[in-house]
Amino acid sequence: MALDAQAATQVAHVLIESLPYIRRFAGKTFVIKYGGNAMENDE
Repeated sequence: MALDAQAATQVAHVLIESLPYIRRFAGKTFVIKYGGNAMENDE
């Protein structure tokens, strides 16, 4: 997946903004509940 310069710059800005949060939660355990409508099968 090749990115043009503008898209790559935008991705870099998003990562720079998110880095403090990523560092804050590094090494933590997350529990993600999966259920309800997300588990329904439309078939």
